[in-house]
Amino acid sequence: MKRHLTPSAAIAQKKRPNKMLASVLAVSLAPGLALADDAKSSDTAQLETIKVQAEQAPRGSYNAATTTLGKQKQALKDVPQAVSVVTRQLIADQGDINMKDVLKNVSGITFVAGEGGRSGDSIILRGFSAFGDTYRDGQRDVAQYNRDPFNDERIEVLKGASSMLFGRGSTGGVINQVSKTPFAGEQVELSTTIGTNDFYRGTADINQALSDTAAIRLNVMATNDGSPDGISESKRHGIAPSIAFGLGEPTTIVLSHMQLKENNTPMLGVPFDPNTLQPIDVPVDRYYGLQGMNSEDITADISTVRATHKLDSKNEIAAQLRVGRYDRQVIVSQPQLRNSPAGTPVTDATQLGYSGKLRGSLNETQSLSVDYNGKFDTGSLSHELLAGVEFTRETQNAYSIRASSAVPNVVGSVGDPEGFYTGGYTRHRSNDFVTRNLAAYVTDTVALNQQWKVMAGLRMDQLEGTYKTYNTTTGVQTGSSKRDDRGLSYRTGLIWQPTKESSYYLGYSSLMNPSGEAYQFDLSAGLTTDKQQPERNKHYEIGAKWDLADGDATLRAAVFRTEKLNERNTDALSPDVAILYAKRHTDGVEVEIAGRLSEKWEVFAGATLMDPKIDQGWANNAPTDANKGAVPKYTPKKTANIWTTYKVTDKVTAGVGLYYTGKRYVADSSSDQSRTRFAPSYVRADAMLSYEERKYNVRLNVNNLTNKKYYDALYGGHASAASPREVQLTVGYKY
Repeated sequence: MKRHLTPSAAIAQKKRPNKMLASVLAVSLAPGLALADDAKSSDTAQLETIKVQAEQAPRGSYNAATTTLGKQKQALKDVPQAVSVVTRQLIADQGDINMKDVLKNVSGITFVAGEGGRSGDSIILRGFSAFGDTYRDGQRDVAQYNRDPFNDERIEVLKGASSMLFGRGSTGGVINQVSKTPFAGEQVELSTTIGTNDFYRGTADINQALSDTAAIRLNVMATNDGSPDGISESKRHGIAPSIAFGLGEPTTIVLSHMQLKENNTPMLGVPFDPNTLQPIDVPVDRYYGLQGMNSEDITADISTVRATHKLDSKNEIAAQLRVGRYDRQVIVSQPQLRNSPAGTPVTDATQLGYSGKLRGSLNETQSLSVDYNGKFDTGSLSHELLAGVEFTRETQNAYSIRASSAVPNVVGSVGDPEGFYTGGYTRHRSNDFVTRNLAAYVTDTVALNQQWKVMAGLRMDQLEGTYKTYNTTTGVQTGSSKRDDRGLSYRTGLIWQPTKESSYYLGYSSLMNPSGEAYQFDLSAGLTTDKQQPERNKHYEIGAKWDLADGDATLRAAVFRTEKLNERNTDALSPDVAILYAKRHTDGVEVEIAGRLSEKWEVFAGATLMDPKIDQGWANNAPTDANKGAVPKYTPKKTANIWTTYKVTDKVTAGVGLYYTGKRYVADSSSDQSRTRFAPSYVRADAMLSYEERKYNVRLNVNNLTNKKYYDALYGGHASAASPREVQLTVGYKY
């Protein structure tokens, strides 16, 4: 694959192997050295012109040296907080097709099964819900859909409270997808994948230079992801065109749009056994859903205009305007055991029924952010300043769906769960929510000398929200509430870098999370207004980061504590919202290594050990100690992952991965969790073998190599089993 190496901020500079660098350097310096020697004599020699042409290395790296999470390009070692970056090469090697696939590489993350009024990606990060903490290119992307990495250059995870940068939410951290953008060059990348369980996927990534300063890029994707039961499946289609003007110039403008359409047949999972407290032990190829009812249709449209202007080599202004529209309708059935109390064994003859979970919503967002990044000196101090303002308006119009005929209470048994729904549906208005958020922020990183840096930041948020509820039968408005919350978020850090390869830091963050940030207020227990206070969060972290293998790899470690008050972790579409915790915290330690340890060996690995606890609960609008000391639901105490590849030859690469997730409870309402439903811990293994030429590659992925039966997403009444062993073959072409 050839590229015109035109200087541009949009071009990612790839590090080549050390031998290649040495060769290029030697060839480049040779004419200069010869001239220097000849200058000593009176004779002048005419040197032959040497033309050097370089091509992009066929493989990228798992190591990311920089990040844009802080709304400015920074070296990872200059961020006083834990950051994980899943690179494009890692995503490609593993054949990742969704956020579950990608984020299995980031320890401390688990997923909630689709329910509770939500669909799409529902992520738990360090024990805290990250429902409102998903971003694309630094702007909030909270809408409920299943994200696909086909248009992602990389995915960044900033761990720990970070409202100073991103505003409301972000207690456990944020997940930021970085979109692919046009560059000044030519590229064609095509791939097609076939696999077991009716898996098909095709992608195309095409970049074309229009001139020395303008380029267009197009990413497309089509995926059919089947299942062993032969009924449930995911179907996605995506297209993402973009065009850039002014590449390499002081002013650059990028216009882009991404559309992702889903037409899925989901299955929520299986119910829990009241005796073992674990999911019922049934074959994974058995479908537990009402056929004719289960469907999920989602369309996400995201349009973005980004303009950057370099005032000079040290100062830049950037503005980004985004308009998003997310339309979803989810009609699913939840399987439930009937007449099966504890003490009665669950057999194939145990009665099974279903309850309908039917809902939909239209979400629209408009966001505008303007940032200034500048470098300057005051005396002996060097500053890197970020200052910006942000305005966001979000609306949600939600509705419930009623089945025209009753969903049968008993449709079969555990051994024969087949059930069919042939009726129709009616839609009824449920609730409306409108928020307007205005924020201003400033961060200054001051280099005291070559070894010490101090970072301090402040953000002011004002969020005004209006929430209305309606009778889902008559459509009559039943409630209305309005809030206006203002608050400050702080962030500070001290960084010590005794050598260019090492960095040690202390970090502290305090943030305000406004009421209503998840599209609801607390109108429970007959309240007509939301009387709960905004959430408050504190985060403490001590860590270290080291460059290894001449900068080709990084190693980091961190010890952290996150505290949260007045938490709202609730049903996004319910008018009666319950406060789950008055106070809780997570203590933990984390390590991660990423990059090329030798010319042939690459690794991406991490581990997180956590001690999450509820300090005080909340019930009936008052604090309670009933669940004091309980482990928060969906939160494992231990997670770990390792993915490593080795170049067997110059063209053949082999890889293997192991992923561990500890025990997770599905409830935390009592301090005694001995009778609480849970999913057991598991270890999953993957493998990969690839053959790469300059213009094409063939890759074989085997996921869940040992055919392990485990559950990768939970909810209170059901658990979702992961796919059994999958084999996928990918053929790719690039130019």
